[in-house]
Amino acid sequence: MRVALKIAYDGSAFFGHQRQPDRRTVEGECLAALRAGKIMRDPRESFFRSASRTDRGVSAIGNVIAFDGSLEPEAALGAFNDKSRDVWAWAFAAVPDSFHPRHALERWYRYLLLDDVPVDPLREAARLFVGAHDFQSFCSEPVSGPMTIESIGVTRADEATFIDVRARSFRRGMVRRIVAAMLAAIRGEATVNEIQDALAGGRHDFGSVNPEPLVLMDVGYEFPFTILRKPKVAEDLHRRVIDLSLRLRVTQLVQQAMGATSGS
Repeated sequence: MRVALKIAYDGSAFFGHQRQPDRRTVEGECLAALRAGKIMRDPRESFFRSASRTDRGVSAIGNVIAFDGSLEPEAALGAFNDKSRDVWAWAFAAVPDSFHPRHALERWYRYLLLDDVPVDPLREAARLFVGAHDFQSFCSEPVSGPMTIESIGVTRADEATFIDVRARSFRRGMVRRIVAAMLAAIRGEATVNEIQDALAGGRHDFGSVNPEPLVLMDVGYEFPFTILRKPKVAEDLHRRVIDLSLRLRVTQLVQQAMGATSGS
């Protein structure tokens, strides 16, 4: 039986997504959990695949893995969460044997900016990228032909700016290079003509933003997933929220102490 699981993870806990023999990766942790939970034995025989191989430092809320296992989908999700560390499965679907997770209808990435940036100029820059273009200058690997960005939304909420990029597929580093070009445009470091020339096939380097604020929000298919919240996952995430809150409070105390010292 082929099973698809939606998984979430903090990219800072891993050395990238793709399995490596001497590094802890997202795929490596998923395979270890599937083996330990006796869900599958050999990843080749079990057709283990991932929807998106996120770059090092990039997190995910709705990435998808698929495999042929010995358990029903709901049981597979529970067994996976019992054995996994820092990767949480939260939805499942039984899929046909022909299903491949990379053949998605849409991928949705979100980049978080905590800097106070002007939203309207950022939206104008975003519009340059929507549609079919030559994205070679925005990818770290060869591109065989035009690619299409379906939409780029820019919103401001809770003192953060969200850049939401949606497309059927992306290439390595593509979203981070697009965001870098958008920021370069509003800062006067790149012109609209330069970006348009790059999208027409000209070679330009607008740099790349840091990977940590980038999150793969979801990977969409023509069928729904069933959400299943497991107590172990909820407890694990609750502990992490407490830990982050404590770290924030300690950092704020250090700031206060340093401020008091510098002012004395």
